[in-house]
Amino acid sequence: MNTQTFIDEVMGFDPAAAVTAFENTTQERNINPNVYKTNPVNSVSEDGHYHSRIRVLLNPYNIKRSIVHKAQYAMRDQRGFFTAVSSLSDGDKNCPIFSAWKKLWYAKTQDPSDPSKMIEDQQKKDWARSKFDKSESDWVLVQIIEDENQPELVGSFKVMKLPKMVLNRLMAKMNPSDANKQKQPLMDYLFGPVLEMDVVPGPDDPKAPERKQREISYDLCDFDTDPCPIIKVGGEQLFTDEELEMIEDYNTANNDMVKAKTPAKQKAAADRKAELAPQIRPLYGKAIDYIKTYAIDPVVECGYTPWSAELTERVNAWIEKVLNLQDPQSDGTVVATDTHESKAETANTEAFTMPNSASAPVSSAVDDDTDLPF
Repeated sequence: MNTQTFIDEVMGFDPAAAVTAFENTTQERNINPNVYKTNPVNSVSEDGHYHSRIRVLLNPYNIKRSIVHKAQYAMRDQRGFFTAVSSLSDGDKNCPIFSAWKKLWYAKTQDPSDPSKMIEDQQKKDWARSKFDKSESDWVLVQIIEDENQPELVGSFKVMKLPKMVLNRLMAKMNPSDANKQKQPLMDYLFGPVLEMDVVPGPDDPKAPERKQREISYDLCDFDTDPCPIIKVGGEQLFTDEELEMIEDYNTANNDMVKAKTPAKQKAAADRKAELAPQIRPLYGKAIDYIKTYAIDPVVECGYTPWSAELTERVNAWIEKVLNLQDPQSDGTVVATDTHESKAETANTEAFTMPNSASAPVSSAVDDDTDLPF
């Protein structure tokens, strides 16, 4: 998609569409420089909270995939710990790990008291529960506006795992259930507001010190109301004073139109918006080009991509052992006691292969004559 077509899409983008596309669709052990973290353990504030101000942004590479869902399995074998992002991330249930889990979870066995009956194989279900570790998370592109804890990050673009509380607030504001409430373009490059991060550590409990990390709260995090256009890496403003004034004028005209009590006032505000629209359009191009220069694609960074041959082989070996009720961290010794052989489908130990590609992306076509984001 060329830049002009993408600008058409951004300028006419319904904030609810990012949420809808997301709806239709773990903690990292290694430090990833592309990931923005707000752990209170790194706070420099007197209250011990992690305070920062960030922008949550539309994905400039694929606007309909601005919220990236990630389903990931954590596994252990004789070589150690490893992870695999599942095609479940894209709603594709052909993931071989998921298929293996189903074989064990829904396995049947003969009823010892009545061999003519098939009952749930509790042993295999317990085995599946102990071996399959799946985490799910949702990721977005962000720009750090202010952060005294990590000042070197100001202006940089990162990916961030959205806490559930923040995700719920974002979805509620971008796609409100109340039809009378205006959809807010929280992720817009020009008109989106700052997300005020106020991350509270868990309680100090000498008897359970892990609570300080385990019970971190994001309840105080919320979106501001005023627009905050993106800035340059390093913190300088990207737009000129004249351009910032134009953005403010457009936002004022929009607010006037929403709050207008008479048709005449509403028309006057709408006319002002129409007058400013041709001048706003190039600013989107400026923002998109700048973000693409410095930001990674959150889909590439966090989403599902077909596994490499090496990972596929490792996963298949793990699956084969687990389906045979063998500990994948051992030399292959069967660790579960024998069960009655099921007359229904039993655990198949054939190696699985990964689908060639993820699900097709959501179409991003938008009419050329669409309006601005609000």
